[in-house]
Amino acid sequence: MFLVFDIGGTNMRIAISSDGRTIKSSKIVPTPKEFENGIEALKQVVVELSSGEKITAVAGSVAGPLDKTKSMLVASPHIPGWIQKPFKTQLESVFECRVLLENDTALGGLGEAVFGAGAGNKIVAFINIGTGVNGAKIEDGKIDENALGFETGHQIIVPSGKPCNCGGKGHLESYIGGENIERIYGQKAEDLKDPAAWDEIAKYAAIGINNTIVHWSPDILVLGGSVSQSLPLDRVKAHLTEELKIFPQIPEVVLGTLGHDAGFCGALKLLSLVD
Repeated sequence: MFLVFDIGGTNMRIAISSDGRTIKSSKIVPTPKEFENGIEALKQVVVELSSGEKITAVAGSVAGPLDKTKSMLVASPHIPGWIQKPFKTQLESVFECRVLLENDTALGGLGEAVFGAGAGNKIVAFINIGTGVNGAKIEDGKIDENALGFETGHQIIVPSGKPCNCGGKGHLESYIGGENIERIYGQKAEDLKDPAAWDEIAKYAAIGINNTIVHWSPDILVLGGSVSQSLPLDRVKAHLTEELKIFPQIPEVVLGTLGHDAGFCGALKLLSLVD
């Protein structure tokens, strides 16, 4: 029995797999602000989903960068009560089995690259636009090696621009992340109907996508996250065409197809890679 999970700033998505390939059952619960309460909530849901059956392997993600040993969260504007807590050690103690931790966007990107919109491509760039913004590079069906993780949402697109939750200014997340869209335009992304506002958001998104493409040179770029479902992709592509001139052909930019299951799929793939 395999446990996979996605700890986000708002909700925890928890699932069980019997075969390591498909999801048997899952549940979504609010993410507790404090780490200790989060571990207890996770334990309770796992007992419910597994009917008490032994968990043999765990893989999951958390919203924010991890330390180099991928054992704990080192920064997060959304769940500060989880920072510098012994996440991996606690899970190993609770479930008495192997535990693999990754950044949430990296696992979502892995899922989309292998099972979703990026399947069949060698190099997949993934950008998740939800409450916040992040990205990941997937190559040959694996998360590309990195020292501190990927933080695409914190690239500067406007020098000394709008403040970001991380303490910086002018970051991509400050202009297209769901939390900041609500702050700027006074409405949640799913309720925002103003074409001019969305065209402005699309232009900022295109700048971030341009930077990602010229740095990572992917075969395809996949957009995930709740805000991407409202983003006018045609306007993003139009602005990207205006901005990106160095390459003779712009990689395809598409929406992800796995939705919230992207992280689960990525977690199961991660477990298979280290068997």
